[in-house]
Amino acid sequence: MGKGCVMIFVGIAKAFCLTNEQQYDTIGQFWDEMAELYGLENLQGVGYEWKDRSIYYAIGLKNGCIKGHNLRLELPDDGWVVARGKTENLKQIYDEIYKDGVLQYEIETFDENGNCEISYYRKNTNQKQIAKR
Repeated sequence: MGKGCVMIFVGIAKAFCLTNEQQYDTIGQFWDEMAELYGLENLQGVGYEWKDRSIYYAIGLKNGCIKGHNLRLELPDDGWVVARGKTENLKQIYDEIYKDGVLQYEIETFDENGNCEISYYRKNTNQKQIAKR
C-alpha cells in the first residue's frame, strides 16, 4: 500500500493492568480463552493506548471479523519493526523492545510450536528493520 494507507483491525478489546507486570498473565489468559474458541494460529492481538498503569489490548481474527467485536482500529500500513522469538521468552523480548520507549501499537501472533512474532510501531521515529504488515 502507498504512504498514508491504513489497515483495519477488528477485535474484542479489554483494558489490562500493568502493575507488577501482571499483563503477561492476564493477557495470556485472554489469549487462552480466545484460542479455545478460534484456534491460536487464527488470531492476532493488538496492544494500544498505553497509560501509566494500563494498556488496552484486543484480539481479533487474522482474516475476517470476530464475533462480538467492540473495536475497529485503524493502524498505519508502513513503518513497523518485527521481532521474532519464543513465547517462553516474551518478557525478555519486550524488555528489549521497550528499551527505546513506549510503543504506539503492537501486533502479536503466536503458533502452536511456541513461536511468536511482534510487530511494533512508534510514531515519528526512525526505525531500523522497517517492515510492512
